[in-house]
Amino acid sequence: MIINLNLFLIKLSGFCKENVRNKLIYMKKAIFSIVSLIFVANTFFAQKMEMVAVQGGTFIMGNDYSINQDESPEHKVTLSDYSIGKYEVTFEQFDRFCISTGWEQPDDARLGRGKNPVMNISWESAVMYCNWLSKMEALDRCYTIQRDSLATVVLCNFEANGYRLPTEAEWEFAAKGGTQSKGYAFSGGNNPDEVAWYYSNSGGKPHPVGTKKPNELGIHDMSGNVREWCWDLYESDYYKKSPESNPAGPAEGVRRVYRGGAWNFKLDFLRMTAREYMGPSKSYGNVGFRVAKKQ
Repeated sequence: MIINLNLFLIKLSGFCKENVRNKLIYMKKAIFSIVSLIFVANTFFAQKMEMVAVQGGTFIMGNDYSINQDESPEHKVTLSDYSIGKYEVTFEQFDRFCISTGWEQPDDARLGRGKNPVMNISWESAVMYCNWLSKMEALDRCYTIQRDSLATVVLCNFEANGYRLPTEAEWEFAAKGGTQSKGYAFSGGNNPDEVAWYYSNSGGKPHPVGTKKPNELGIHDMSGNVREWCWDLYESDYYKKSPESNPAGPAEGVRRVYRGGAWNFKLDFLRMTAREYMGPSKSYGNVGFRVAKKQ
């Protein structure tokens, strides 16, 4: 009986250890699953973009009176319906992309991250973010990206339902208030202090998105805070040959266009027709972006 009792105790001990081990394994799997779900949910909801529907229409693009000749000639453009970001993409949103993919986080120059508009962003980084955001929301990617040691070739499928950069025409139409335009000098009004963060009121730094009045469509910060990348390649005389319907920039070129004023710009650079350009792999301290997509 003593021998049998010892055997029983040994078996019981082994059973208990096995049972505890199985429970620990189960608990670890359960904790990992919960953490994974929290991470996915947190990433998804944090990245969910607030978009503004822009009803298509016809407007006069460009500016014959500008000191910069690349803003002329004024020409008629007709756009289809689309949606555009209510706000500029923030550091908070872009940092989640970086953490998820290992992409290098942009420098905020000690001016603040969080709800501030992301800056020091290259055009290529903005394109990568758009594709990632489309994937996060189970949408079709707009961009096909081919990379080699010499160049990065990016093609855009404007019929895809995912996120992309706005075209120059889409950006300008939205900034001017679309079909609801009241002909303001700046995006949302004639008083720049009400609608834009710029040199005279910014205190030398960008500010959280959406803290100035929106324009006629409910879109914020299109005349200030940071300048914004567009899809288009740059060509100084493109407006002379631009198609009237849904123009998307020249077919060939190297540099990409960005639009809008910035927190460190003086008043005369806040006009909605101003065009700037830079190489797609380059970045600058006051250049960020907002997203667009097909309705």
